[in-house]
Amino acid sequence: MEEVIENEFKKYNQFKMDLLKMSQCLECCDESQKELYQNICLEYSKELKKIQTSIERTYGIIVCNNCER
Repeated sequence: MEEVIENEFKKYNQFKMDLLKMSQCLECCDESQKELYQNICLEYSKELKKIQTSIERTYGIIVCNNCER
């Protein structure tokens, strides 16, 4: 069971890192690419929230106490 939880958190953290990388692209891309990166970040954010909710429901673990619900 611990291995499953660990894998879920690895997946969650990888998504967070990918989202951070994409959001950094917003700062350095040209204006024609901004909308593309904004849309990618939005989709990553939605999936990150789904993973977080799944972890919390499945394992009873609160992933983020700072986020408003």
